[in-house]
Amino acid sequence: MISGVRRNVFLVVFGLLSMAGSLAAQVGFTLPFVNNATPGSPLNMPVQVSGFNNIAGVQFVITWDPQVLNFLTVDSYNLPGLDAAEFNISEAASNGILRFAWVSDNLTSGTTRPDGTTIFRIRFQVMGSLNSSTTVNITQIPPTSFEINQIVNGNLQAFGIDQAQITPGFTAVGFSVGIPDISNDSDWAVRIAPNPFSETAQVFFDTKETADIQAVVTDIAGKIILEKKFFSLPPGQHGMEIASSQLREKGMYFLILRTDKRSCVRPLFLF
Repeated sequence: MISGVRRNVFLVVFGLLSMAGSLAAQVGFTLPFVNNATPGSPLNMPVQVSGFNNIAGVQFVITWDPQVLNFLTVDSYNLPGLDAAEFNISEAASNGILRFAWVSDNLTSGTTRPDGTTIFRIRFQVMGSLNSSTTVNITQIPPTSFEINQIVNGNLQAFGIDQAQITPGFTAVGFSVGIPDISNDSDWAVRIAPNPFSETAQVFFDTKETADIQAVVTDIAGKIILEKKFFSLPPGQHGMEIASSQLREKGMYFLILRTDKRSCVRPLFLF
């Protein structure tokens, strides 16, 4: 449970001192993609970060299908002062909802972690039957909003879920998900917000030179659901919108962007 003392500190820091601002570098949170999980077996979901620089505090909610994954515990704490008190597990076993709120012990410069660092790990037991699956989402559910506070040039700035790079996890029980067999350029600046989404998602991507771009959305088996083509896009940032009505059903998809010189794949979640 999130203790009263720490929760009060969290509210004071984020409710009174924060100013809406822009990220010095986009903060990312990533959960793993797990194929062929075995019913009854243990399963670990580490939460890894990127761009986690001068962070004064963070809060969000992690959700999953409790019929597929049974919550056991949280461990492998890797932030200053982080322990069980920063987690509210009262809804974890019954509803698949884990609430998290943490404040750095250094509010002058915040806390920094290298890219790929696991800040904590969720331990599950696989309860779903063969061919079942679940996403493991980082999101917000009242009264817990998604919020990150970062110290930038001595000022405390707050930003929300649309300004973070979130890669949800996925667990497939007894089967493997087919990922499109193309190269993945992780340096291509592509952002999807919000992700997961329920109605529409905005996709933002950069081009370094004038190029034709093909955007494809596939299901988890690799079947094309949606395709768009953009011709002679000039250098700079561009965007597109994906609506829930363009997809078949709730679940996981892949967004693929291609030019004649590069390509990338990003997970896309409709809930």
